[in-house]
Amino acid sequence: MSALLNGLSDILKKNKGLVKKHGFAKLVIERSQHNISRQNISKNALNTLYRLRQGGYQAYLVGGCIRDMLLGKVPKDFDISTNATPEQVHRLFRNSRIIGRRFKIVHVVFGQEIIEVTTFRSAVNGNLGRNQIQNDDGMLIRDNSYGKTLEEDATRRDFTINAIYYDISNFTLIDFHGGLYDLNHGIIDIIGDPHTRYQEDPVRMIRAVRFSAKLGFKISKRTADPIKTHSALLLNVSNARMFDEVNKLFLTGHGLQSFHKLRDFGLFNLLFPGLDGFIENKDYQAFVEYSLASSDQRFAQQKRNMPHFLYTIMFLGKFRSQMIKHYELNESRIHQVADDVIADEICQEILAEQNAVTALPWQVSADIRKLLKSQNELLNIHDPNAVAAMADSNILRASFDIFKLRGKFEPYLSPYIRFWQPYYDRSSQRAEQRRALLNKKEEQNFTNAKSKQKKNKPAEKNGGYKREKATSRAERLAKARAWRAAMHLDP
Repeated sequence: MSALLNGLSDILKKNKGLVKKHGFAKLVIERSQHNISRQNISKNALNTLYRLRQGGYQAYLVGGCIRDMLLGKVPKDFDISTNATPEQVHRLFRNSRIIGRRFKIVHVVFGQEIIEVTTFRSAVNGNLGRNQIQNDDGMLIRDNSYGKTLEEDATRRDFTINAIYYDISNFTLIDFHGGLYDLNHGIIDIIGDPHTRYQEDPVRMIRAVRFSAKLGFKISKRTADPIKTHSALLLNVSNARMFDEVNKLFLTGHGLQSFHKLRDFGLFNLLFPGLDGFIENKDYQAFVEYSLASSDQRFAQQKRNMPHFLYTIMFLGKFRSQMIKHYELNESRIHQVADDVIADEICQEILAEQNAVTALPWQVSADIRKLLKSQNELLNIHDPNAVAAMADSNILRASFDIFKLRGKFEPYLSPYIRFWQPYYDRSSQRAEQRRALLNKKEEQNFTNAKSKQKKNKPAEKNGGYKREKATSRAERLAKARAWRAAMHLDP
C-alpha cells in the first residue's frame, strides 16, 4: 500500500467503523492521496473506459487491477464496471463478445488482451429480481438483474478489497465497504452476510482462500467461520467452473499456501475426493508440498504450470498404492493380468471420481493417464525398445520432472534419474529449438497479416477511436492461444 494511503489511516478506520454500523459508507480518495496513475493502466482499458463514457455511460475500473496497483503490483487483467447493458456494450465495440449464462459479461478483445466489462448488479436484499434465479440451496444460478447505481454494484461484489472503484473522469478512488482499510491491514472480508453470500455463490469460499494464499492476507473471523458449515455447497457448483478455480489456486504461484489453507478449512478433500488417506501420510504430504513449492518457483521464473502435472502429483500416491496391490494379487493368479491393463483401469477410476468435482478436459485427462503410467515405464531401463519409445515421447520431460521430484524422497530412484538425465536434456533442447522457430514464424505471419490489412482496408473510425476487428488468421490464432494460456491448457 502506498505511503499516502498509510497517512490516511484515521480516515480509513473511521470509514470502516461506519461500514460496520450502517452496512456501507462512501469514501472518496482524491488523486493526490493515492498511487494509481494512468501510466500503470492498460491503454486498451483506458480506451474502453473513454469510449463507454463517450457513449453516455458510466464506467469505472474495479476489482483486482485496483487492488494490485494499490499494492504496488503489475495488474494481470483490467475489469470495468458500467451501467451499460451487455447488449449496449456490444454495440459500442465490434471487437467484443457477450459470454456467460449464469450472468452475462462482455469481453472486449484487443489482440491477446481481453478487457472484461460487467454491468452494474442489483442488490438482492432478500428479494430476487426478475432475472435472478436461485436453487433450493440458495445458490444464484442466474443473476442478470442489473443495478442502476455504483452503490448497488459494490454491494454485489464478493470481498471489500475487490470493491474499490477508479473514476477515470477525476482519477479518484471510491470505496463503499471499507476495502481500503482492509487492504491496508491485510484482511479478506466478505461484503454482506457471509452465510447468505456463500449460499448465493459457494465459490466465494474458494476465492477467500485463494486471495489469502496469494496476498498473504488474514481472512476475517466472520468470513472464515461459516466456511466449514457451508463447504458441502461446493459440490453443487458446475465441475467446469471448479476446474478453472482449482487451476487458479494451484497454478499461479501460490499453490503451496493454497494447499495449506484448503486443508485448514477442510476443503482439500472436497476438491480432490478419495485422497485424504494419502495426503495424511507425512511422507506423501512432504512430496506434495515439495512439488507445489517447485511449481511456485517455476511461476516466479515466468514458466507455465500445467493442470495435468498438478493432478498427477495429487493422484500419484493413490495410483501407486493400487498398482502395488495389483502386483501382489498377480502373483497368486493362474492367468496374470498385464500391468498396462490394470494401470488403465486404475486411471479410469481415479479420473472418474475427480471429474465429478472438476471437469478435466479430454486432453488433460489423457496426459494425466500418460504421466501416471510413465512413472512405471521410467523404471524399465534394460529394454532398448522401451527406452527408445520413452525417449521419443512428448511427455518425457513432464514425466521426468515428476520422477526427479520423487527422487528427493525415494533414494532408490537415483540410478534411474542418472540414466534418463541425458535423454531429458536432449529433449529439452529440441523443444526449445522448436519453440523459437514457431515463435519466429508466428511473429512473421502476424506482421504480414497486419501489413496486408492496413494496405487493403482503411481502418474505420467511431468517435475518434479505431474499430478493432480481428479478421486475419493470425489474430484469430492469437486470441485462441490467449484463451488456452488462461486455462493452462498448452504444453
